[in-house]
Amino acid sequence: MKLINPDIAFDNFYDKKKYTIAKNFAGVITIVFLILCSLFWGDKTEIYIYYILAAIMMAFCFTFTLFSKNYKVVYYIISIGGTFLIIGSSNFGSHAIHYAGFMWSLLAILLAFFGANVILGRLLTLIHIISISIFIIFFLPENIEYLRQVNLTHNIGNVIELTSITFLTAYIINQFVVFSERSNIILKQSNSELSRKNEENTILVKEIHHRVKNNLQIVISLLRLQKGEMKSDEAKRHFNEAINRIMVMSLIHKKLYQEAEMAHIEVKPYIKDLSNDVIHISNLGMPIKFDIASEINKIGLKTIVPLGLLINELLSNSIKHAFVKIEEGIINIKVLESNNDDFILIYSDNGTWVEPPKDYTGFGLGLIQTLTEQLEGNFTRNKSEYTFTIKNLDN
Repeated sequence: MKLINPDIAFDNFYDKKKYTIAKNFAGVITIVFLILCSLFWGDKTEIYIYYILAAIMMAFCFTFTLFSKNYKVVYYIISIGGTFLIIGSSNFGSHAIHYAGFMWSLLAILLAFFGANVILGRLLTLIHIISISIFIIFFLPENIEYLRQVNLTHNIGNVIELTSITFLTAYIINQFVVFSERSNIILKQSNSELSRKNEENTILVKEIHHRVKNNLQIVISLLRLQKGEMKSDEAKRHFNEAINRIMVMSLIHKKLYQEAEMAHIEVKPYIKDLSNDVIHISNLGMPIKFDIASEINKIGLKTIVPLGLLINELLSNSIKHAFVKIEEGIINIKVLESNNDDFILIYSDNGTWVEPPKDYTGFGLGLIQTLTEQLEGNFTRNKSEYTFTIKNLDN
C-alpha cells in the first residue's frame, strides 16, 4: 500500500496528494501502454510507434516520481509530452482509431490545469483545439476509410484505451472534489482559529487599555492629593491643568476598551465626555451648556490624541479667561468635513475675552500652536472663536 500511498513528508496535504496522483497516474498509464504494445506486437501501422513512445515516457515519469518529490515536473512532462504524442498520432497516424485520442486530449488538459499551472492549461487547450480542427479538415476522410477495415485487435485496443481514460478522468475529478472539500474544511478551521485569536487579542488589548486608564486615574488621584496640600492658588491652578491633560489621555483609553472597534473613537461622544469632565473638575460654579456637532463619525488614534489635548486647552482657556462676568456659559464645538485628508474644528464660547498683547507667549496658547502643528494644520482666531484646519493623520 505504501507504493500507492507513500509515507513521504510534505509540507501540506495538497503536495502529498498531488505527488500520489502523479505517481499512480504514471504507473497505470505505463501498464496500459505496455498492454497495448504487446497487443499490437508486429503491427505495421505507425500507431504502434506512438504506443512505444507513450510507454517509455510514462515509465520514466513513474520512476521519477517514485524516487523524487518533484511531482510538478511529472505533470509538465505528461501534459506537454502527451500533447505532442496525441497531435502526432492524430495528424500523422491515419491508420488509427482516434476516438481515444480526443479523450486523451481532454485528460492532458485536465492534468495541466490540475498539476502544472493555469497558463499551461489554457495554452494546451488552444493547441488541442487547433489540432482537432486540422484533423477534421484534412485527415478525417482518410481516417473514415481506414475505420471500415479495422479488425478485432484494434477494437480491443480501443476499448482498453477508452476504459483507461474514463477511469483516470474519474480519478482526477474525484481527487479534485477531495481537494475542494479539504480546502473548505481547512478554510473553516482557519477562519475559526483566526476568529478565536482575534477575539483573544481584542480582549487582551482592551484589558491593556483598561489597565492604562486605571494607572492614569491613580496618577490623577495622586496629583489631586498633592494639590490639596498646596497653599498657593497659582500652584493649584497648574496642577489642575496637568490633571486635565492626563485626564484627556485617560478618557481616550477608557473609550478604547468600551468601543467595539478599537482602532477608532466616536468623535461626538468623546468630545462631549471630555468637555463635561473638564468643566466638572474646574469647579467653575456656574452652568455651562455645550453645543457639540460632528460631521465625522469616527477618528483614529493618531488624530484623536492631539485633538483631545487641543480641545482640552481650548476649554481650559475658556474657563480661565472667558466666563468671568456672565451667568451662564455656552461653548460651541463643531467638527466639519473638508476633504479626505482634512477636517475643520470650530470652537467658540459666549464669554468676554480680553485680547492678549501681541508679544504674549502663554503656555496654553503655545501648546495650542504646537498641537495644531502636530496635526499638520493651522488656525485663525476672531475674538472668542477659533477655526482650525486640521489634517486627519489616520488617512
